[in-house]
Amino acid sequence: MDTEIPHHLLLVMVHSLVVDGGDPKLKSDILQHLLVLTADKHKENKVIVDNMDELLRGLFKVLETDKINANAACLCLVNISSKENGLKKIMSFLNSNISSNDLGIISKTIRYIDQKTPEIASSVLKLLCNLTREKNHAIQVYEAFGDQTTTLESFMKLFITRDVQHETNYDYISYLLSNLCQLHEVRMWLMNSDNFQKLFPFLNLNNSIRRAGVIMTIKNCCFELEKHEWLLSEDLDLLPRLLLPLAGPEQFDEEDNEKLPLDLQYLPDDKEREPDSDLRLALLQALTQLSAKRDCREIIRDQGTYLILREFHKWEPNMELKLVCENLVDILIKTEDEIGTDNFHDLDVPEDLIDKFKKMDEAYLS
Repeated sequence: MDTEIPHHLLLVMVHSLVVDGGDPKLKSDILQHLLVLTADKHKENKVIVDNMDELLRGLFKVLETDKINANAACLCLVNISSKENGLKKIMSFLNSNISSNDLGIISKTIRYIDQKTPEIASSVLKLLCNLTREKNHAIQVYEAFGDQTTTLESFMKLFITRDVQHETNYDYISYLLSNLCQLHEVRMWLMNSDNFQKLFPFLNLNNSIRRAGVIMTIKNCCFELEKHEWLLSEDLDLLPRLLLPLAGPEQFDEEDNEKLPLDLQYLPDDKEREPDSDLRLALLQALTQLSAKRDCREIIRDQGTYLILREFHKWEPNMELKLVCENLVDILIKTEDEIGTDNFHDLDVPEDLIDKFKKMDEAYLS
């Protein structure tokens, strides 16, 4: 279908999505055309912008009622929600229709996240990831799940179950989980069950989507101060798992090796560090959060963390990450008397010092 279709005909196409029945093939053609238009990152079609509420109503209706065309409709919504203005329009649309129970659309669409509709599941997950990027939106989506615990458990089961043929369709559960872990209640659900440990095998997985989502999820869980001792406990063994992606092939002498956990000793000559700078940053941020309390800092020091960070700093090409690493090392090499507080979260740093530190960082990076 010609992408230069006249505006009046495009308007008819948008309106046709809310009409019951109709030729499924024609609706499929319409959705394929809308898929192209909504994917344009450089400009927005005026007809679509001016009739966004009608378009959203039609797309969500197709997603709810027409399994044949549900995937295409959902991908249109993914395109719209990937843009900031589009995301606001979708959330506004859902909120403005809450009195007529249209927010139930979310709970209806997640029914596709199962083993019976893997391709639609992938598209729905991408949509939910876009809708939950911001914390306030994540709250709204999470509340719309209905039975939140059952829903989260079903996501986890799909994520960790090996299904060679279809498992890539559930990759984005990792990103969705990381977004939802902006919420205290989701973090606590994850850590108060055995699901947290089930994420560990994905920390060094070749699948970049799953690895990224899991690293971000664990980083978000490190914001729960009361869980830090548990996160650093021997039973959980999280610290070496966070350090391993930051470790390279460097060899240490016997004395230094004895300071390291077994999983970090005598790494092979071809050991590579995490290639994604955003994920390296997330790992450093997780370690920094875990260094907030005195008891936890001592655990982190005792496991040879400084050695891994020292070599990482030598290797790291990104100056911003070097600075984050330096700030973390500065915490670990100081004595507790020099630090002067049991908990960094208890410190009230004056605004003038915050500005001063910010300028110092900017000068370092310039």
